[in-house]
Amino acid sequence: MSKKLLVGLLIGFIALLSGCGGTKAPTASHESSAAAVTGGHISVLSLRGDTGNMTQDQIIELKRVGTWMDRDIIKQLKRAGYTPKLLSSRKEFNGSGYLLIIDVDKFRPGNRAARAFVGFGAGGSSLDLDYQLLDSHNKLVTQWKDGVGSSKGGTYCAQTLNRNTIKRLKGQL
Repeated sequence: MSKKLLVGLLIGFIALLSGCGGTKAPTASHESSAAAVTGGHISVLSLRGDTGNMTQDQIIELKRVGTWMDRDIIKQLKRAGYTPKLLSSRKEFNGSGYLLIIDVDKFRPGNRAARAFVGFGAGGSSLDLDYQLLDSHNKLVTQWKDGVGSSKGGTYCAQTLNRNTIKRLKGQL
């Protein structure tokens, strides 16, 4: 009787590890229907704001954070069901879907060395952005400002702001 119990427990354990009763991955038809429901096409124009009062090192850090932010917002929009496109100029907007303009209002890169060696919030970064959402006729749908600081660096600020943007867009579109 104990051998049967051990064999039964072993089979149950193997079945549990093999993933019986798991959830299915979404199919292409589910993904395309999600895009249709959530809002469709959205073009993103990311501007770097006024860099006149920044040092060369700060401008380099802003470009690094901005490049990371651009890739992340496109990835986040895809996950949210949109069909995003990153533009390099406003002239590229063809009037299809929406245009999201993200412009840097203020950027403080902080100090990487202080973050690494001191910790406790030393050398923190901050990023403040201005947003405009335009429809296919270039009419303003909404605009807002958002900003955040992080003791971990500029990309963490950008990541938080991108998440906030997705939440806001889901509420607007």
